[in-house]
Order: sequence, then structure tokens, then C-alpha cells
Amino acid sequence: MSDQNTLPFERPVRRLASTVRTVSTDDLVHHGGVMAAATVVAGGFNYGYQVFVGRYLGAEAYGAFGALFALFYLLHVVGRGVRFSASRFAAELNGAHERAAFYRGFLLRSVALGVGGTVLLVAASPAIAGFLGLDSAAPVTVVAAAIGVELVLTANQGTLQGLQRFGALGAFKVAQAAVKLALGVALVLAGFRLYGAFAAVVLGSAVVLVASTAYLLRELGTASAARSSFRYRRAYRYVVPAAIAGFCLTVPANADVVVVKHFFPAVDAGHYAAASVLGKVLLFLPMGISTALFPKVTADHAAARTERLDALFDRALAYAALVAAAGAVGFWLVAEELLLVAYGPEYVAAAPLVRWYGLAISAVVLAIVVLNFELARDRTDYVYAFALGSLLELAAIWFVHDTLIQVAQLVLVANVALFALGLATVKLDLDLVPTRLRNVLSTSDK
Repeated sequence: MSDQNTLPFERPVRRLASTVRTVSTDDLVHHGGVMAAATVVAGGFNYGYQVFVGRYLGAEAYGAFGALFALFYLLHVVGRGVRFSASRFAAELNGAHERAAFYRGFLLRSVALGVGGTVLLVAASPAIAGFLGLDSAAPVTVVAAAIGVELVLTANQGTLQGLQRFGALGAFKVAQAAVKLALGVALVLAGFRLYGAFAAVVLGSAVVLVASTAYLLRELGTASAARSSFRYRRAYRYVVPAAIAGFCLTVPANADVVVVKHFFPAVDAGHYAAASVLGKVLLFLPMGISTALFPKVTADHAAARTERLDALFDRALAYAALVAAAGAVGFWLVAEELLLVAYGPEYVAAAPLVRWYGLAISAVVLAIVVLNFELARDRTDYVYAFALGSLLELAAIWFVHDTLIQVAQLVLVANVALFALGLATVKLDLDLVPTRLRNVLSTSDK
């Protein structure tokens, strides 16, 4: 009798213990956890930076700052393409000499890209400033300098990711955010205000660029030993869909901020910028999983280990969904408290917006996992479909924006649709198609 009574309790406990053991030994969890921890710590510094700037400048000036910061991330889409490309080929190449030669060549090309990008943005700064309603083009010029440095830094970040040096990648991520916060506080308090806030972005990236370059040059070997026949045309071709994927990663939580700044009053734009910054906290842990996922999928795909890809995808999606769902529920329950602690009483009115934005970002998280998975396998059809969906999302926000909550709801609907499309695409490719093929083959044998 006692065995029968305890058995229903023992089975769930055993299953739970088995699940915990499996998860704890999963290298995706380990590496994703390293990146998630680094992202959380760096995110703490980044939020400290954002909150300080928001409190010190006030809602109206913070609206301009938020739009400029979102512009920075939008223009950074090329840098994301550079990072994806560096990560993919660093993961694919075999041998230290091959990787060392690839890195040096890729770094030099990234420097040229960074200089060219800065020059183009400086030339376009008056038009950009006019669109954002800024009195001067000077803040946009500072953003251009930040983009130039970031374009070079992404080559280092991608190489570290492809080599799966997640400890070093996470450490540099934290250092960049810490330097940005320290210099941002110092420069803003010194009276430079908006200019000082963005100068800190430039300087923080520059410090980490120097440090990470020195680290990689030391780890990968000397130039004389590094000789390779790698054809950089492969990397150039891959940068195009990778940059489009970068655009897709950037749009959901940044482009809407720019559009809101264009159409809404300054105070409303400041509230939306605050909701966007808070919403991005839900990206911290899941993005750690996505960062670890990309080189693992690339390596398995290059080695034709297709049987591992389906399980890898399911695990990544489950981990990301669990974290995103918990975060969205938390945002819905304590939105007012979060705004009060982070930004002060002036922003509490944005609580309903934060609730919807948390749901929207949860959908973004799931869509991003699928996007990373498909890009790592060089499945560009979904990347292009995602880009089209992102453009349609922007168009919908541009023409339908009666309220701020409506904008957040449009972000939610668009990304739920993109995730559903991606999930169906992956499952058809990995599960149903091989099954149908096996059925056809078995029928023909009979």
C-alpha cells in the first residue's frame, strides 16, 4: 500500500532529477549561461548608463537621446553582418594558422569598412538630424564615430564567438559596458550632456577594441606563421544575408523608437524609450543562448551532423521560451514598480505600455532564436522572409500609430507571425521532410 502511495510522487521526482542532470551537462546551457551572465552584468552597467542619462537629461532630452541610441543600433546592422560572418568562418576553419590568417585579413577589411561608414554617416548627418527634429547635426556626427569603431569591434566579437571563447567574449562585453557607464557619468556631469553620453559609447568601444585585438593576436599566433588560402569573397557574400539578419535583429526593439520620436510629442517619445529600454532586459538571458547556439549549429552543419541539429534547436527554443515567458509575466505584474525604481515618478504613466512591450519582446526572443539557427545553416530564405516581415512591421507602425500601446501591439503581432513562420520552416526541414523521404525509400524497396 505504501509503495503504491509513494510511487506517483517518486516518478515525477525522478523525472525532474533526470531533467536537471541533463540540463546541467548541456554545453549549450553552460556556454549560454556564461554569455547570459555576462549579458546580465553588462546589462546592469548599460541600464545604469541609460537610467542616469534619462534622469539627468529629463524626458524631453531623453527622447532625443533614445532616438539617437536607436539610430546607432539601426546603423549597426552592417556590424552585425560582419560579426555573423566572422563567427561562421572562424567556426568552420580548421587549424590555428588558417584561423589566424583569416582573422588578420578580416580585421583589416573591417577597419576599411569602419572608416568608410563613418565618412558616409557624417555626410548624411544634416538630413538625419532634420528627420529626428534635432537643432544640430553634431550629435549624429558622434553617432557616426561610434558606428565606425563598432564596425571594427564586431570582427573581434565574431571571431571570439566562432572560436567559442565565450569567457573572453563575455569579459570584453562587461568591460565595454563598464567603461561606457563610468565615462558617461563623468562626461555628462562635466556639462557635455548629450554629447558626453555618446562620447562615452565611442570611448568604451575603442578601449575594448584595443584590448580584444591584442588578445586575439596573442592567442591566434604570429603573422609569419599565419598563411591561408581563404577566399574572402565567401565572407563578402555571406555578409549580405548576415547584415540583413542584423537588420532583422535590430528592428523589433529599435526602429519603433525612431518612428515614435518622429510622430509623437517629446514626452511620449521619452516614455516609449524608457519602455523599450526596460523591455530589452528580457533579451539578456535568451540572447546568451542564441550567442552560444550560432557557432555550434555552424560546426554541426559544416560537419554534416544533421541528426544533432533538431535536438539542438529544440533545446535552445525551450530555454529561451522559459526565460522570456517568466520575464513577460514579471513585467506585467510589476510594471509601475520597475518604472519607479529605474526612472522615477515622471515615467510611471508608461506602465501599461511596459506590459505590452514585455509581451512583444518575448515574441522577438523566440523569433531571434529561429533566425540565428537558420542563418547558421546558411538558410537565407527565412532571413529574407524575416526582413520582409520587419519592413512590413515598420510600415504598419508608420501608418497606424494612434497610441503608444498600439505601436507595441503591432510589434507583438509581427513577431508572433515571424516566429510561427520560422518554426514551421525549421520543423518541415528537419523533421517532416526526412520522414517523408524515408517513407518513400522504404516503399520503393518493397
